[in-house]
Amino acid sequence: MDGARPEAALRVYRDSALRSILAPAGSMMSGSDSTHLEPGCRVVAFVWLPIPNGRALPATLRHRLTFDILDSASRQRDGGTQSRIDSIMVSVQPAPAPVVMPPLRGGQWFAASGPSNTSDHRRSIAAIGGHAWLAQRFAIDWNMVGPNGDTHRGDERQNESYWGFGQPVHAVAAGQVVAVVDSIPDNTPHSALPPITLGNIAGNFVTIRIGAGQYATYGHLKHASIRVRAGQSVSSGEVMALVGNSGQTTAPHLHFQLTDGPAVLGSEGIPYVLSSYTDLGSGQAFEENKHPTTPRRRTIPEENEVVALP
Repeated sequence: MDGARPEAALRVYRDSALRSILAPAGSMMSGSDSTHLEPGCRVVAFVWLPIPNGRALPATLRHRLTFDILDSASRQRDGGTQSRIDSIMVSVQPAPAPVVMPPLRGGQWFAASGPSNTSDHRRSIAAIGGHAWLAQRFAIDWNMVGPNGDTHRGDERQNESYWGFGQPVHAVAAGQVVAVVDSIPDNTPHSALPPITLGNIAGNFVTIRIGAGQYATYGHLKHASIRVRAGQSVSSGEVMALVGNSGQTTAPHLHFQLTDGPAVLGSEGIPYVLSSYTDLGSGQAFEENKHPTTPRRRTIPEENEVVALP
């Protein structure tokens, strides 16, 4: 609900709609029994709330949760006793999302697991230091699509077969480099991964501070390709590294995210928009010679869109 107008619900979730947004803590996937809570259990509700164009954003969102109280046989107790938690107030960030340049240049790119309420990134909560973080909330895995309409040609177990492997990675805005890792070998595509830890999950990566509480991270970079160092200032559009296949990845691509802190996973993902791109339609229906070409400005690709970058 709008905190200032609690009598008018912005969205109500119940039955199948409620089950679709719930996932047990520790699992990204929703389940049919996620509405049933045993003592001590936790469930995460992933809420994605569109606000129509022209409507003012609420200053606060108010949440109301209603529970049926069950007995030991999972029947409603006392003829339908309910419990309600009300007046959960969440402030809405009033500042507009930062506008950044795309991290890649030219060609066609598949925005794998891009922003949506069901993408893997959106549901990748990490428990670090006694706190639950969602650094990948608006992350995108950028995969280049070649003239054959696919991400690779030839042997799919060779990094060089992938159109994106070795493509230049650009700074999305001017800033200062705060972290660099460039010591992790590239994986063999579609082969068993080495043991994954918090130290190598992003592979080779660069993080730059582009504003107050705004950190851009570029992950899975090509080994020995990084051209910047910690403490260095970079200009908007500067080439910093090449697309690789290092860390927790089975094929070459660029993982890009914006967060409120420098930690790759121990920070909160924040929204951003790209200055411009051309929407080529959904990756599920993309055909090389038959697709829309819709110019977009100051917005962000949704999950699994194919786009042309300037």
